[in-house]
Amino acid sequence: MINRQAVLEAIKEFVTDHFPTLPVDRLETMRAGEVVQQSLELVELVLHLEEKLGIEVNINELGENLITENFGALADELVRSEQGRVRGGKSGEKSEVTGD
Repeated sequence: MINRQAVLEAIKEFVTDHFPTLPVDRLETMRAGEVVQQSLELVELVLHLEEKLGIEVNINELGENLITENFGALADELVRSEQGRVRGGKSGEKSEVTGD
């Protein structure tokens, strides 16, 4: 299972490697759309997260959130999504046990 900090570290690594002039001190509050300007960069970000975190990111599931949310919210969404998979449910559905 992944945690929020691991997701943020993976995003920070991607941003540092691909956009070295961007300050990462406010990474959590930066919108992905402020950083990722091309669809190829978005694909590279998703592939990077999958490789570093050992997860499968469902782009269709996250939809516009990949671009419109800030990186902190995106990290939260990826953690929730992975928790849903681990529980055996589909992300986006409420768990009958926890209501999450």
